[in-house]
Amino acid sequence: MKNRPVQNISTHLLNRKLEQEVENRTAYTLDNAELNIYETLHPAYNVALNFETPVLAGMINGKKIMHLKDTPAFDFLPGQHMVLAANETCYIDFPEAGKDSPTQCLTLAVSQDKVSDFCYKLNEKLPLIDSTKGWDYDAQNYFCSNDKIINQLLARLIFIFTENNRAKDFFANLVLQELLVRLMQTQARKVLMSNYRKHSNNNRLAYVIEFINKNLQDNITIKTLSQKAYMSEPHFFRCFKQQFGITPVDYINEQRIKAAQMMLHAADRTITEICFSCGFNNLNYFLKLFKRYTGLTPVQYRKSILF
Repeated sequence: MKNRPVQNISTHLLNRKLEQEVENRTAYTLDNAELNIYETLHPAYNVALNFETPVLAGMINGKKIMHLKDTPAFDFLPGQHMVLAANETCYIDFPEAGKDSPTQCLTLAVSQDKVSDFCYKLNEKLPLIDSTKGWDYDAQNYFCSNDKIINQLLARLIFIFTENNRAKDFFANLVLQELLVRLMQTQARKVLMSNYRKHSNNNRLAYVIEFINKNLQDNITIKTLSQKAYMSEPHFFRCFKQQFGITPVDYINEQRIKAAQMMLHAADRTITEICFSCGFNNLNYFLKLFKRYTGLTPVQYRKSILF
């Protein structure tokens, strides 16, 4: 099955010029940012790309195979996005590109002055707890899976960059600010949640993450978590969502579903057993959440990995 476009680039397609068939680039520039849309019309391999500034890259249509330094090759698919560091060459394969189904992607670069100024304002108004670094757009290579909100923001930016509107810089700045916060929250979540043991002695949210991961099978309440963090319940809830972009309950459910996915590899465990082993106390709720997070029922997921 071919991957379908996830972004509407119809306005771009009306005006762009195709000057080359591999990574044909169309640039849209505003005061503080530049959007590039790339199109490849036939298969190509080992194509090198290097950016002078960090960029957010997103797939629109087709498939790329990405080769990054110190990282195994991986498929880059529509709806997925990643941050690429400055001055690091990546190599790309386009195995499925064709004139009738071009591989299309975008890159978004934001001026470093704009990013620094915005992070400074965030650190003044919404400081992070137990963080000496504070809000910071650490533009090193990192991969983000399909994220609905970030895709919505990218869709809005594509529309703003490609429309003919004298106020487009103003509109773009508003969307760029939200996009930067979402990306920083995603990165903070990945860094802290993947290295919580390293930070749990000096970061209260990392300590909470460690507690959650060790006690997924138990009834975990906001009251318990706020006590572990030595905060009031409203303050804890607000800090958690501010730093990670999701609520504590969302994180608990996310980890429980991941645990369920691992357990489904064992064919001798029933769906009901797995449900309660992961900390859910209602089978219907578990089934609903599993489908929401994975797009499959537990039975469908098990069949996909066992057969």
